[in-house]
Amino acid sequence: MDNRNMDSSSSTNTNISNEHLKIIIHIDVDCFYAQVEMLRKPELLSQPLGIQQKNIVVTSNYEARQYGIKKCMLVSEALKACPNLKLINGEDLHDYRAASNKIFLLLQNWKSPVEKLGMDEYFIDVTNLVQEKIKSTNCSNLTCTGHLYSEPQLDCPCGCYTRLKIASQIASEIRQKILDELGFTTSAGVAHNKLLAKLICPLHKPNDQTVLCAEHASDFMATLQSVRAIPSIGSKTTETLISQNIISVSDLQQVSLDVLKKHFSSDMAVRLKNLSFGDDNTPVKQTGRPQSIGLEDSFKTVSVRSEVEEKFTALLQRLLILVREDGRIPVSLRVTLRKKDVKRLSSHRESRQCQISPSIFTINSGIVTVTEAGQQKLLTIIMRLFTKLMDLSKPFHLTLVGLAFTKFQERMTGRSSIVNYLMNDLSVQSVLNIQNDCETSASFMDYSAVSPSSSTTTDLSDAEVEPSPKKPKKVNWIAKRRCLSKEDVASPSKLKVGELRLNSKELEKVSELRLNSRDRSVTPRESPAKDNLSDTSDTMKDIAEGGNCEECPSYVDKEVFNALPEDMQQELKSMWKNPSNSELPRASARNMNKSKPNSILKYFVPQK
Repeated sequence: MDNRNMDSSSSTNTNISNEHLKIIIHIDVDCFYAQVEMLRKPELLSQPLGIQQKNIVVTSNYEARQYGIKKCMLVSEALKACPNLKLINGEDLHDYRAASNKIFLLLQNWKSPVEKLGMDEYFIDVTNLVQEKIKSTNCSNLTCTGHLYSEPQLDCPCGCYTRLKIASQIASEIRQKILDELGFTTSAGVAHNKLLAKLICPLHKPNDQTVLCAEHASDFMATLQSVRAIPSIGSKTTETLISQNIISVSDLQQVSLDVLKKHFSSDMAVRLKNLSFGDDNTPVKQTGRPQSIGLEDSFKTVSVRSEVEEKFTALLQRLLILVREDGRIPVSLRVTLRKKDVKRLSSHRESRQCQISPSIFTINSGIVTVTEAGQQKLLTIIMRLFTKLMDLSKPFHLTLVGLAFTKFQERMTGRSSIVNYLMNDLSVQSVLNIQNDCETSASFMDYSAVSPSSSTTTDLSDAEVEPSPKKPKKVNWIAKRRCLSKEDVASPSKLKVGELRLNSKELEKVSELRLNSRDRSVTPRESPAKDNLSDTSDTMKDIAEGGNCEECPSYVDKEVFNALPEDMQQELKSMWKNPSNSELPRASARNMNKSKPNSILKYFVPQK
């Protein structure tokens, strides 16, 4: 029994019944990086294997650990301890991320919240699943699967021991499923909260599991030799505790709250005390898509701009692969540098980020891609941020560079989604990809506006969205009228109405004709009413008088026009023949133009 204040046995029982309702399973993949490599190359299974990043062995398999190989050991020391150690470069994390995601997806089959911790650890809240199994299970014959830290001496009134037994069986099923389908051996810890489940998990590694009853939580925590073993306690807190001669978790259990409150806030002191006894009410939060996708590259030192650009180029290539796998369109880019101060023999990090235009990215068959020109533009943005962070007129020394996409647009890609139609219909996409003189890459439409007032934006110089070409008011009005009316009109996918959009060259021709019409002198025979006509109407009529297709202007695709319904063709012809009758519709168009600025109509006709 711990030394926290308990007024009576009844209060103790109430406290227990409230604290032990949750059942948490912690899954830890054994020597994860090494297992990924051994599954790729089965000949490595019986050899001592180490995963190398730079000059450090970040992890190793259990065969190598028998020779004394430890995590974050220098390669030179590891080779001395085990001369036949097989080293594999693990700096490219692509395969490890892919394997981690496969395990995460597999865990979703148990219909319980799953929280991912790093690449190789997972918390699963099986509380509801256990409750369902209790209803259909004969609890009198239940046994605990795997190891039990210590047999319970008391019959907890909340029935947590029974729930832990069922959870141990679920943990065994999960581990077996991962092994059968993905080939990874795993270890598991089962307890009534996240803290204890994680700490008890490594007790019987590898390829095994351990259950910890609530009754023995305090005794188990007292066996931890360092307060740093508690995940929630960081290095600075550890230094403060050690300065007060609080080294082990047992020391933390025995120290009074008053002593802790002298060095920490009241809330922090209470939390440290609770953690030392294994109390943790942190919920399992279902892991979703990451809020940022980033990569970093560390090295001894880089002091030349060209070398920095090479580092960023390599990182960008790898980062774009992760973006393609994620499927979202980035709209913000962050650059991180770690600067080395030679005089002070210290280093510090600095970051800067800016918005980027979504038009840099294109969608091909639902996959996010970037053209070579788009990659070059991203690199230009990166180096511009780099120059804002670094004064190149002075010598500099960098030990790390990092890139990250920090904000994303979500895409609606259902089969019935209009976005799916706009992305995947080649005829529409070819019309919507507007060419810009300042950007040689194809630019896909921005269908989700990005707030320009974001607090994280420090540079908007490269975030300008390309303007759409202007359109005649009549084309805008007739398209809106047809789309908003209740008449039966064929679907856009059949008519390919996107092809009605004018390209920039045709608009230039119309503009030239419009200017010419303004310069013409009016003869006495011409009606004064004609002077009141819009330039657009004059131009349309002038164009309609020539060409092979009667009233059809030259900038309209004849094949598309012929594919339109007959009533729509007649309406267009009437408008082109009698432009003077367009004043009334033009007034209606002004009212229609008050519709939402993000109306999907603007993607089918030129914008003004």
